Amino acid sequence: MGIEARISSKGQTTIPFEVRERLGLQTGDRIAFIEMEQGYLIIPRNRPVETLFGALAEYALPDTTIDDYDDAVGDGISGHVEGPTGEGKSVS
Repeated sequence: MGIEARISSKGQTTIPFEVRERLGLQTGDRIAFIEMEQGYLIIPRNRPVETLFGALAEYALPDTTIDDYDDAVGDGISGHVEGPTGEGKSVS
């Protein structure tokens, strides 16, 4: 089944060396967990969005470009950052 890791009683785990190396993860890097039908996809947050293109190809809409997705993400985030009335919100 691949590489496994154990979860502690605090819900913590160590990402195995082989996985960190393959993902290019370093101390202090952030990762995102994207829920998918089969489980979760782990995405390093220290990479440009272009590295995601192709990883989710089966979910892609026909005739879309990376710019289309980049714009859609920006549009989706703006509602959370600016709020519905355009008032700024703090983002961590």
